[in-house]
Amino acid sequence: MAWVNNMIDFTFPFLLQFIREYTGKVDELIKDKIEAQKDVKAKEQEEKEVIAQQNMYAQLLPLALPAPPMPGMGGGFAPPPPMGGGMGMPPMPPYGMPQMGSY
Repeated sequence: MAWVNNMIDFTFPFLLQFIREYTGKVDELIKDKIEAQKDVKAKEQEEKEVIAQQNMYAQLLPLALPAPPMPGMGGGFAPPPPMGGGMGMPPMPPYGMPQMGSY
C-alpha cells in the first residue's frame, strides 16, 4: 500500500524495525533448538557410557552358571529305582501297597 500511495519514505523505517525484531526472534528459536539437540546428544552419550561401563564390569565377573543336577534329585542322570523285587522282596504293584497273601 505504501508503494502505491508513494509513501515508502515514511513506512520504510517501520518495515526495517519489524524485520529486525522478526529475525531476532527466529535466531533465538534456532539457538534454543540447537541447545536442545546438544542436550539430547549429551544424554544419549552419557547413557551409552553407562551401558559400556556396566558391560565392562560384567565382563570382569565370572559367569554365573547353574550347578549340575544332583543324582537322584530328578535331574535325569540317575536311573529310576527298579520296579521288580530287589533283594528277595516281591515286586511292588504300580499303585499302592501289595494286597495281603499275594506273594
